[in-house]
Amino acid sequence: MPADVAPTFVREAVDKIDRYLRGEPISLHSIRLDLSFAPPFHRKVYEAMRRMRRGSTISYGELAREVGSPHAARAIGQAMARNRIPIVVPCHRVLTSTQKLGGFTAPGGLEAKQKLLRMEGLDLPALS
Repeated sequence: MPADVAPTFVREAVDKIDRYLRGEPISLHSIRLDLSFAPPFHRKVYEAMRRMRRGSTISYGELAREVGSPHAARAIGQAMARNRIPIVVPCHRVLTSTQKLGGFTAPGGLEAKQKLLRMEGLDLPALS
């Protein structure tokens, strides 16, 4: 479908993501998403992630507590690994309890995660 035929909300989403990737301090929270592909627990995690502000981070354990499952840090990791919409569902903001990068299954791996966090104003230790 040509870009000029795409629905307005799709064109607006593409524009916001493009601006975000160019480094503009823009929120992607208002982008409409259909999360029906995800199991209920994953949707809950994704929705919590989308509420996070740019430049902020959370640990797997903290996120588990936030969604009401305090012992589910590993399940949080599984939800992040199955996230089909990285950046819009900002799984790059989830760190280990010791503030290390942890994992990142999106294209580019940990280097991409670190780049996204730096773009948001966070300077984490160099990758080993």
